[in-house]
Amino acid sequence: MKRFFFLLVAIVCIIESALSVEKADSVANSTELLRQIASPTVKRSWFAVPIGFYQEETSVGFGATGGYYFKSNDLSKISSISGSIIYTLNNQAKININPRLYFLNNQLYLTGNANLRHYPDHYYGIGNTVPVDDMLYTAQTYAINAQPFYLFNPQLMLGMYVGVRGERLLLNDSVAALRPYVAERYGDVGWDPYFMLGLGVQFAYDSRDNGFYPQKFSNFVKFSCITYQQALGSTYSFTSLTLDVRQYIPTWLGQVFAWQVYFDTRLGEQVPFQMLPTIGGSDMIRGFRERMYTDNTMFMIQAEYRIPIWWRLKAAVFCSVGDVFDIYNPSINRIKVGYGAGLRFRLNDARVHLRVDVAGNSEGEVKFYITATEAF
Repeated sequence: MKRFFFLLVAIVCIIESALSVEKADSVANSTELLRQIASPTVKRSWFAVPIGFYQEETSVGFGATGGYYFKSNDLSKISSISGSIIYTLNNQAKININPRLYFLNNQLYLTGNANLRHYPDHYYGIGNTVPVDDMLYTAQTYAINAQPFYLFNPQLMLGMYVGVRGERLLLNDSVAALRPYVAERYGDVGWDPYFMLGLGVQFAYDSRDNGFYPQKFSNFVKFSCITYQQALGSTYSFTSLTLDVRQYIPTWLGQVFAWQVYFDTRLGEQVPFQMLPTIGGSDMIRGFRERMYTDNTMFMIQAEYRIPIWWRLKAAVFCSVGDVFDIYNPSINRIKVGYGAGLRFRLNDARVHLRVDVAGNSEGEVKFYITATEAF
């Protein structure tokens, strides 16, 4: 009952704050929908929204999310700087900043991420079976990456990846005493302080009419190859391969069917457990606790049906299937399934939406998510 109370408070805060961002439109609902789809001009805008939530792994959490969106005459290419700051009563703190900037008449695109975390969390081991271990640790992490792309045409782009990550764990005496057991069962990589420098190449094809909330028929494909090598200064050596495929299909009256296939793997003998692919969280098979299931490879297929309701309010229903596994010894006992529904509230002309989702999973659990971006 406590979860639903805090979720209700969060929804009220979100809607009330979002309504103050822009003056209420006086156009009819159908006219507003057509304007969202057809208008090529995006006004400069910003928003800052307080958020509150309750989850089993975080207890009560609160903070703010926001962004600044530059004026643009191209709805598919909108420069922005967004971010969030969150603190929970479990003493978890996160700061996240995401730039998305277009230069030189949209021929150069720069994206990236800066993330700082002081985050007490749980270690469940590695694998796709029901966890038998649960050890509490505190991670102190910084991660910064830059991803510049050159656009050969409005849809096709080739880019680079440069990123650094550093992390150390704070362990209580009881968990520190379990280090020999962890090393024997799962490996010991990631428990000592480490530094990683990643270099890579990326290819992307993006025909979406808008990167935040596509409403026309469009496709998105992105392939990344990033390597971390001791010869370049990293503590460990491995290579990351990621493939992300999405399609958006309008149906009728502004409704959209969207689907995604995602594959992520790590090739190498020594990968910090924090950098292994995982399912769960607000984007990857919603309904599962993030990092409860991790391994060197994950795959996921998810679909979502998005439905306009009234004015800026929309609804969505979704379902996803997938799992993690060891690519060197593949085995899946029972595939993971997540499903649920949620509400969306459009904040600006850039089609940025506040998202509130309630998700269940094949293990009988229920999770709540509040974010300022779509899952895909």
